[in-house]
Amino acid sequence: MILQTRATSAGADAHGVSLCAECGTQGTGNFCASCGADLRGGGMLSAFTGATSKSFPAIYLRILRSPIKATVALANDPSYRQYLSFLLSGIAVFSLIMIPILLGSVVPAGGSQLSESLQTYLKVMSQVGVYVGSAITFAVAYLLFRYFSKEPRSLRAYFKLYCVAFGFVMPLYAAYDFLSRSVLGGIGMSSLEQVDQTEQLLQPLTWLSTALALLLWTYFIVIHRHFWRMSLWRAGALYVVAALLSYQISFWLMFGVSALGRDVLVGAGVVTV
Repeated sequence: MILQTRATSAGADAHGVSLCAECGTQGTGNFCASCGADLRGGGMLSAFTGATSKSFPAIYLRILRSPIKATVALANDPSYRQYLSFLLSGIAVFSLIMIPILLGSVVPAGGSQLSESLQTYLKVMSQVGVYVGSAITFAVAYLLFRYFSKEPRSLRAYFKLYCVAFGFVMPLYAAYDFLSRSVLGGIGMSSLEQVDQTEQLLQPLTWLSTALALLLWTYFIVIHRHFWRMSLWRAGALYVVAALLSYQISFWLMFGVSALGRDVLVGAGVVTV
């Protein structure tokens, strides 16, 4: 007589019903019917490899191999729930690279009539405006695409797409700006608005930064096209309208906030004019 035993995996009850660790769906068998995750369990090694495959470097390299396809696939993958931490990791990398550039650019110019403290305040508020503008773009774009698209996408699903896309783009953006501005001493994507001289317009880095900025716009337009399942021209038109509209809103909002904050800080003696 051969005694056969069957070990139940972690997360499975006595009737063989397992709770998927990825999406939380109950099911039987070896794989989740909802997301396809392995329900058999593999002990510590399986948990480690599973966590590693969802880490920031692993996901980033996955997107880097196929930016548009991987971004949309992750946004549509119900088993991928680390999108917020992916965004925060991208912001952390962005901040580590861009803060030295920001601090290096606040030194007052020779003919400037503004104090160093006031210039520092304005530069900081300018960076705050970037994040505020991104948040406003997210809200405006969702409303426009949700209204004109036949695809019923939820706000949470769109937020997931936004997290993955920005978590991927921000480190690349910062790395290029560090190379172009701090190493090569030219114009980066973040300083294109400061180009006001003919010799700056003729610099190769200015043209390269412009081309890369347009490439980023193209990336966002195409992922919106696939996510919302609409034509490319409509997705492009809606995204351009959302970007331009949010730029005006964020500009005037931050203009008012910066002016009010300046007056308060000057009155308190923290900032000098």
